[in-house]
This record gives sequence, structure tokens and C-alpha cells, in this order.
Amino acid sequence: MRLDRSFFVHLGLLFAAALFAVLVWTRDKTASALAAADVTVWAGRADDVERVTFEAESKTVVLEAKKDKEGRYFVGTAERRKKPPVDKPKDDVHGHGDGHEHDAPPAEPETTVKTFVSVSGGNKLAEALAPLKALRSIGRIADDRAAEFGLDEPEGTLTVKLRGAERKLVIGGPTPGGADRYARDEGSGEVYAIKGDIYRDLDTADGRLMERELHEWKDVDLTRARVIVGDKRREIVRGGDEGKKFWADPSTPDQNDETVANWMTKLDRLRPTEYVAAPPEQTEVVVRVEYAGSSGDIGFVDLVKGPPGSSGKPDYFLVTERTRLHGKVSASLAEQVEQDVGAVVK
Repeated sequence: MRLDRSFFVHLGLLFAAALFAVLVWTRDKTASALAAADVTVWAGRADDVERVTFEAESKTVVLEAKKDKEGRYFVGTAERRKKPPVDKPKDDVHGHGDGHEHDAPPAEPETTVKTFVSVSGGNKLAEALAPLKALRSIGRIADDRAAEFGLDEPEGTLTVKLRGAERKLVIGGPTPGGADRYARDEGSGEVYAIKGDIYRDLDTADGRLMERELHEWKDVDLTRARVIVGDKRREIVRGGDEGKKFWADPSTPDQNDETVANWMTKLDRLRPTEYVAAPPEQTEVVVRVEYAGSSGDIGFVDLVKGPPGSSGKPDYFLVTERTRLHGKVSASLAEQVEQDVGAVVK
């Protein structure tokens, strides 16, 4: 049976059309991915970031880059301003104001300032800001289109200081879907879509960026520790198999010392809730623990008791090689650590 010649012609055309569609789809997808990856708002390296500032109507966040022998970290301040409630004019007996209530100056906003340390979060933010890559470029827009991108009433202004030079980005509204943000580079006037994590990190910096991990190293890296209370000290070692490590006395390294283990667990549970820019006055070091691994010393922790706080009881602070500043910790848990340390170091 012979097939009509037109059948093969149509079959060939169908195959060619399908192949063309696949090539176009692949090309467009690749081009789109490359465009998103290649859109650079400004160049730079994470190590070039010296300061990050985010200014909005109700808050100002500043991150200052620092460096010591342990590496780079950031000290941040988050200033939040809360407008006081507006008092309504008092009426006289006839229901009319006396005409003088509006002469009073407006009340000053309530301001709170929170200091924090950021290591992993701050460095991750710096990597996102230098170089700053956009998801896509929108281009310059006319003033009458600013509302489309939330730039008529922006969320705030981001200023990044890179090797002494400042770059500014006005943060606008969310993109469709709400995950990312529109932003305008003040230097070029170009509008971009950028990752929303940048805005979220800065909007709630004292929560999202605050350092809560006490050390860079992990528990499996430990081989021994030294617990110091005043002029007394005690050496303890890690025993047990991998995954079932415990603390022991050097004289009996194969026996789990539950008293030491329970105390070390309580100490490890302490986490900063906020930091102070300067060490509190009249402090007392409750206990110092120096940690070591197979290659030598790897870190420390100081539990410090400060003067009485607002509750009338002493505030407690923690300092480690990673946190750098004094971080306030739970007083109730710190008191337990202080009370039980006598059973560890006699």
C-alpha cells in the first residue's frame, strides 16, 4: 500500500515545527536564567562592605564591619521609633474646645535602641550586597509609574559603604507573589527586582541577624575543657564513642561524670537575647570555660554577673570568642549555672 506523498510532507513539517519550538523554549529559558544571573546593580566583594545602613520612617538599622583574629563580624544597632498616641482636644461644658489645645508641640516619638552582634547573618548579608545582583532589570521609569513599584511611598533607603564609596538603593514594594522587592539605584535611576531576603534581614535585623550561636566549632570538635572559678580550676575530658560523647574526669576517662555533664548542658543552653555596646560596670566573672580540640585551644565562654537590673536582681552576660560583646542571657538559667558550679569545681 503506497502512502500519499503529502503525508510525508506534512509529517516533515510537523517534526520541524516541534524541533523549532523546543529550540526556542530552551533558548528563552537559558536566556532568562542568564539575564537573571548577569544583572549587576553594583560590583564589589563582601570584604569591601564597611557599613550597611537602612533608614525607614520608624526605624534605623546600622551594621558596622569589624575584624579580629577570629574573622569578620558586624556590630549592629537597631533604633525603633514609635509615635505616641495623639490626644484629642478637650471640650468645654458646651462641647467646644478652648482653642489652645493645638498650640502644644507634638510629642516626641518613643525611641528604643538595641545593640547586637552578627557573624553568620551579617557576612551572608554582605555577600548578597557586594556584588549586588538583581533578579531582573526593569529600567528607568517615569514618575507617574512610581506607584506601580511601591516607589512613591518606599519602605526605606539602603546605603552600603564599599571601600569608602556609598551606594544607595531605595526599597519599594513587593513583586507579584510578595517574596521579592522592587528597588531603585539612586546612582543610575534604574529600577530592579531584588531578592526579598535583603529587605527582610534589615527590616527586622535585631531578630534575624542577631548572633545566637556561641561558637564556630561543633561539639564533635571538643576533646577537653578547663573550668575556672576564681583561683580554682578543673580539667575535664571528652569520652565515649562517636555520637555518644560524654564528659569525664581525666583520671577516669571512660566513665561518664553526670554532674559535670548536667552542668555543661545548662551552660550550653545559655543564649544571648540582646547585647550591650560596652561592658557593664561592677561585673564579676562567675565562671570561665576554656575549650580545646585535638590541635589546641579553640574557644572560651565567660559567664559574667552584672549589677542589679530593672527587676532588682543581677543581670547575667555571656562572652565568647564568637560573640565578642557582652550578651544578656536568662537570669534564671544563669543562676542555676552559678549555683551548681560548686559541685564541678571544688
